[in-house]
Amino acid sequence: MTTKAMEFLRNHTLFRGVPLHELEGAVQSMHEELFHDGDPLIVEGSYGNSCYFIMSGQVQIVSRNLIGHTVTLDVLGEGALIGEVSLFLEEKRTSGAQAIGEVTALRLEQNAFSRLAAASPMFHESLSFSARIRTMHAMLSKATIWAAIPNAELRGLAEVTVRRKVYKGDVIVAEGTMADRFYMIAEGRFEVRSGRRKKAVYKPGDYFGEMDLLSGEAHTGTVTALENGELMVMGRDEFHFVLQQYEPVRRQFHEVLRIRRPELLNEEVAAKLQFTEAEQVPEAAVEAAATLEAVIPAPPKKDRWMDVLLALGGIFVAFTGLAIWLKQPVWIYAALISGGFVGPVSFVAYMRSSQLLGFKPIRLAAVFAASGIIAVPVAWVLERFWSVGSGLETTTIEHVQAALLIGVIEEMAKLLVCFFFLRGRKQRFLMDAVVFGAAAGMGFAAVESILYGFMYLQQHATSGMLAVLWVRALLSPFGHGTWTAIAAAGLWYGLGRSAKRGSTAHRLLRMAALLLVSILLHAAWDYPYAAGLWKMVGMVMVGGIGVALLFSLIRQGTKEERAMHRAVNPAQQLEERLRQAVGSDSKRSGSEGPGTAPPSLTCEGCGTVSPAGTRYCGRCGQALQL
Repeated sequence: MTTKAMEFLRNHTLFRGVPLHELEGAVQSMHEELFHDGDPLIVEGSYGNSCYFIMSGQVQIVSRNLIGHTVTLDVLGEGALIGEVSLFLEEKRTSGAQAIGEVTALRLEQNAFSRLAAASPMFHESLSFSARIRTMHAMLSKATIWAAIPNAELRGLAEVTVRRKVYKGDVIVAEGTMADRFYMIAEGRFEVRSGRRKKAVYKPGDYFGEMDLLSGEAHTGTVTALENGELMVMGRDEFHFVLQQYEPVRRQFHEVLRIRRPELLNEEVAAKLQFTEAEQVPEAAVEAAATLEAVIPAPPKKDRWMDVLLALGGIFVAFTGLAIWLKQPVWIYAALISGGFVGPVSFVAYMRSSQLLGFKPIRLAAVFAASGIIAVPVAWVLERFWSVGSGLETTTIEHVQAALLIGVIEEMAKLLVCFFFLRGRKQRFLMDAVVFGAAAGMGFAAVESILYGFMYLQQHATSGMLAVLWVRALLSPFGHGTWTAIAAAGLWYGLGRSAKRGSTAHRLLRMAALLLVSILLHAAWDYPYAAGLWKMVGMVMVGGIGVALLFSLIRQGTKEERAMHRAVNPAQQLEERLRQAVGSDSKRSGSEGPGTAPPSLTCEGCGTVSPAGTRYCGRCGQALQL
C-alpha cells in the first residue's frame, strides 16, 4: 500500500513542491480504506479530524438544506480530495460524502495534513481557494434562489459571491441610500423597517436588495441585524448578468416583486424580468441531474377529509344508536351536536384538502365559529324583522319573494364574516375566498341544523330530530357551504385580488354575477314546492348547478395557486421535471422511505402551510425552514 500510495501522491497536482521526506511521512500516516455503495465517508455536522483522497470510484457530496431535503453538491472521482475544508477552516463539516459504488480512498489524519499544508505553499494556496469556493458553493446550493442554476455554473457564481460576517445591531442597508448590492442570508435574523414601521423579519434563505437594484432607486427600507450572522453578497453587475442568463430566476423575482411591491412593476422593470409561460428543461440541466437536489418523490396526497368524515360519521352513528336504544338525554344531545357538525366539518375538511397554499386549521375554525356565532343571530333578527319565512305567504309571488329575501339576508350575513377574514392582503388567492366561504357557510349550516333538531326535541320527537339531522348531513355539500363559497369568490373579485385584475367594471360584473347565482341557488333550495317530486327535482338541479360551479372555481383557484407556487420555486419545478426525465436514487440521496410522508412547511411570515419540498412561500415569498 505504501508504494501505491506514494506513487498516487507524487502524481497529484496538489503535492507538487512538497519535500519528499514530508510526502513519505504523510504516506506512513495514511490508511487505505474501502467503502461500499451508500457508505458515508464524511458525516455532515461532525468535527473533522481527517480527509480523504479518492484513489478509485466516485463519491457524492451531499448536504441538508433549510427544508430538510438532501442537496447533492457535487460528484467527485479519482484524485479528488474531500473533507479538507473543515480541517483547513477548523469548522464543523458543512456537508457529507457518500460512496457511489465501490470506492477506495486514502485517509489522511489532521496532523499529517497540517504538516503538508505548512511544507508546501502551493498546497496551502490551492486548499485556501478550494475551501472558499466549495463553502460558498454549498451555501448557494442549499440556501438561496440560485439553486435552480445548473451545478457547473453555480460554481462560477460562487467565485463572484463574497461572504460577509455581520454582528447584532449592524445596519446592512440604510433607507434612502442607493442600492449597489444584492444580499442573501446564510445565518442570522434581519429586521426590515420602513420609517418606524416594521415590515418583516428575514431569516436564512431570504434575500433583499433585489427590488432596489431592479428599479434603480434608493433603498426603500433599513435592514438591521438582530443577531450575529453571515451574508452572501453579490455586486450589481453580477446580479444583472445572472438575471439575464436564467429565466426561472427572472420569473421568481417577478412574482416576489408582484407580491411585495406591485407598484414597482412598471414597464422598465417588467422588461428586465421577461419570461415565457412554459419553460423547457435544458439538456445541460438534464445531464447535471445527478448534481441537483434529490427531491423526495411526492407521496400520494392523503385524503384527510375522508378520515374526518369517517371519524365524525362513526361518532354520529354510535350516538344515534345509543339515543334510540337508551333514550337518555345525554345520548340524545350527543347525537344532536355530532349530527349538526358531521356534514359541515367534513365538507370544510374536503375544501381545505383541495387547497395547495392554505392556512392552519385554526384559521378555518375561527371562520366556522364566527359564522355560527355572528351570522346566524344576525340573519334570525333580520328575518323576524321583515317577517319572512313565517309561513304567512299564500301566493306564488309571495313565496318567491320570501325565498329571495331569505337568500339575500343569510348570504349577506355570512359574507360579513367572510369579508372580515378576507380583507387583509395575505388572502390573495381565489382558493382563500372559496375555502373561507365554505367554512362560513358550513358554520352557519351546523348551528342551523342543531337549532332545527332542538325544535323537534321541544316537541319530544327524538326520531324526527334524528331524521332531520341525517338528511341535512347528507345534503350539506349542496347547501350553505357551496353557496357561500361561490358568493365569497364574488367578493374576492370585487376586492380586486385577482392577479389578472382587468377593468373595474369587469371585476364588479363578475362579483355581481357570482353573488346573484349564490342568492338564486339559495332561494331555489328554500322555495316551498307544491309537490314532493318538484321539490326533489328542484333540489337536484340546485345541487348540481352549485357543485358544478364550485368545482369550476376550485379548478381555477388551484391552477392559480400552483402557478404561483411554481413561479417562486423554480428549482423545485426543474427538479420535478428532471426526476421524471432521469429518475432518482432514493437510497443514495438519503430520502425517506416510500411510506414516510415528509412534513409540510409553515411560513413564519404569513402562516401559510406549503407542501413538503417548498423552499419559498408562494403567498409572501419568504424562505421556509423546518
